[in-house]
Amino acid sequence: MFPELSTVRRLLISADIEGCAGVASQHALAPDRWEWAAARQWMTGEVVAAAEAALNAGYDEVLVSDGHGNAHNILPDALPARVRLIRSWPRPLLQMQGVEAEGVEQCFFVGYHNGSMGEGGVLAHSYHGGAFRDLRLNGVSCSEGYLNAALAGEFGVPVSLVCGDAETAADAQRYSPMAKTCVVKSAIGWRAVAGLTPAESREAIGAAAREALGAPAPAPFRLEGPYEFELEMTSRVAAEMLSWLPGVEPAGPYVARAVLPSLADVMRLTAAAMLYSPTGAIPL
Repeated sequence: MFPELSTVRRLLISADIEGCAGVASQHALAPDRWEWAAARQWMTGEVVAAAEAALNAGYDEVLVSDGHGNAHNILPDALPARVRLIRSWPRPLLQMQGVEAEGVEQCFFVGYHNGSMGEGGVLAHSYHGGAFRDLRLNGVSCSEGYLNAALAGEFGVPVSLVCGDAETAADAQRYSPMAKTCVVKSAIGWRAVAGLTPAESREAIGAAAREALGAPAPAPFRLEGPYEFELEMTSRVAAEMLSWLPGVEPAGPYVARAVLPSLADVMRLTAAAMLYSPTGAIPL
């Protein structure tokens, strides 16, 4: 997918929208909702602030993985040169597509939110709130940050910056305690926040990115396999049908369970459970 040049230095930005400054409810999350046009600009601005810091720090390319909703949120025309945008679905590594590219040294999480079973956070969910109640890896409930950081660690890539709400920053202590965090808002409730303006968030993220890149990179987050992975679905039928797959078994009325050899396999199963449809249409 990307040129394999031995001298290229790359940084991956995995970007979501719920953790961006200004976003406070579902009205900002999809093209048919009244605030999405503004929210995608806020998301793009935060990504640009982080990407410019990386390019100015000497990276040759910044890979940006658009990881929200239909994955057509970030505005390509607003991105600087030497940014490579990964968008649309399906893709096997979901929000972490690009981490497998040659020369990726570090990863930033921008616009991130807490997991469905986490301690609060605005719009908290795990990958797809309509599909999953919870995702558990070796018995540990996974936020997107936790599972994405573990996948990055399998490729030897550390997470050095986490941007989002205060609850997301607290969750980052589980998977990259030495990462720089940038809090752009705090949750008042699941669907209410108090936070910075988008302009203030861009400035704060740029400063945090520069600080992160000026410090020694944290250690990658590494977990030992094999990986017992449980998908707790919102539908009993979905869990039942997943258990028909080879290597997947029922583990309760709403739970499908598999033991997998790699975190890339864990992510592929997550992607298939979330995105598969018999017509190929993406159910988002």
